[in-house]
Amino acid sequence: MFLAVRVPLCIAALAIVLAAASPAPFAQATNQPPTSAQIRLAVHRAERSGALWATVNICHTRRYPDRIGIRGQMPSLGFPASLSMDIQVDYLPSAGHRFRPIPGARHVIGLRSTSGLRQEGANWSFPPHTGILSGTITFGWSLAGRVLGHVTRPTTTGHPDAAFGSPPHFSAAQCTF
Repeated sequence: MFLAVRVPLCIAALAIVLAAASPAPFAQATNQPPTSAQIRLAVHRAERSGALWATVNICHTRRYPDRIGIRGQMPSLGFPASLSMDIQVDYLPSAGHRFRPIPGARHVIGLRSTSGLRQEGANWSFPPHTGILSGTITFGWSLAGRVLGHVTRPTTTGHPDAAFGSPPHFSAAQCTF
């Protein structure tokens, strides 16, 4: 009988210690809005996060001929906020050394999130021999209609966790048509 009570007590005590040791999400424990300092810190961390990226996840494949897909991932702030991704396809002019936006090849995605990472993307069709394409995503965080922060990232390679890649896990900085 003593052992049967002791094990649940140990488990309960361990659960209490772990709950006290782990940081509670902003404002969720008290149902209060985040403070200005909490907002600044959360945005600062999100803008500099290694989990914030943009990539080409589809590039003129057999399954998606003449298509480019651009996907991004962004962290939430830890409190209810609006997130956005402004995805833009860019091209490299034959005489240039800098990518430039393709007019009309833009898609804005609005999200609502409290915690974790959010991934979204879009894809476009282009004729063969379009050239070298890449993309940029401007990530934004806002609260009650007020912009808290934003940062722009070009597409980069090395993001095998990008969903809906063709082929699966495909991630590139640019795409040649």
